[in-house]
Amino acid sequence: MFTKLVPPRHLRAAAAAALTLPLVLGACSGTEPDPLEGIPAFAVDTPKVTLLDAGSNPQQLRYTDAVADTQAEEPWPITVEVSEGVTQAVAPQNGEVDPEAPAGGDVMATTLPLSVTVSPAAEPGDGEEPAARSVLVEAGAGKHSDLAFGQEIAAAEGFLMRWRAAETGLISTVQLLAPVESPETGRQAVESALLSIMSATVVFPEDPVGIGGSWTVEGRVTGDTAMRRTTTYTVTGMSGTTVELDVRIDDSPAQTTLRIDNQAAGDLDGRTLQVASSNTTSEGHVTVDLARPLPVDGQVASTTRLIYTGEGSEFGVVQDITSAVTYGKGH
Repeated sequence: MFTKLVPPRHLRAAAAAALTLPLVLGACSGTEPDPLEGIPAFAVDTPKVTLLDAGSNPQQLRYTDAVADTQAEEPWPITVEVSEGVTQAVAPQNGEVDPEAPAGGDVMATTLPLSVTVSPAAEPGDGEEPAARSVLVEAGAGKHSDLAFGQEIAAAEGFLMRWRAAETGLISTVQLLAPVESPETGRQAVESALLSIMSATVVFPEDPVGIGGSWTVEGRVTGDTAMRRTTTYTVTGMSGTTVELDVRIDDSPAQTTLRIDNQAAGDLDGRTLQVASSNTTSEGHVTVDLARPLPVDGQVASTTRLIYTGEGSEFGVVQDITSAVTYGKGH
């Protein structure tokens, strides 16, 4: 077993400048300034959305959280838990390793109480595209499954994230701003969790869809350079503004090679391995209220098993990557 094989999973360079800027809130004038004014907006990769089956009695599904009669509402509180874990081991290349991903794995969990405010999107600024909705997320004092790390997470209270999106849920740009006094480890963990929450936002197809209908959303996970994700949504129920969805995840590596630079890897040190197989096991169901920007309940969890092999070696590497997002935890 060794631990330095995993390439960095989360891109932080895009937000590095924003993370060092002071958080300015409040003013002596009667109006509060935009705390994210002047913070760079970074483009989000646009996923490919494909309708598979229109289902019965199809209708257009669109977020209504930014319509005029909802603007007087208080910020919406929700608690979301993000779990992540990677395990890896050296294994013989004799076919004895099961290529099928297990159902779950060892994870560390970050739990964030969020305050979410949605408004009609302003005119696009520098680096932004036209959008219908602006979603502002503020993290409260979070918790971590590792109690020793919990204080670092809690100290990033006030971390802000804002994205611009279409009524279908497609996100175009994101801004990030951490409290200036927050410790680096805490803000990195909160940033990672917030990006995971944003990436898990449900995106609806342009075409109408009804009960039994399904579609896929395919693209790179924001903040993760290593994996591409295809999410399949299936409508299991509709009532008013509520939509029930079964969710299936299929992850695949964006790069098919892995260079090992770790003396602890023994014979594998210095070798380049190829992806021999990739398999994902997932389970998910979420409840979406079209008047809310995030699912109001449910969980989506997946584990992807990657098997790397290399020519001239009797051993390869088995890597299991587990992630989950749980909505409404604690409520």
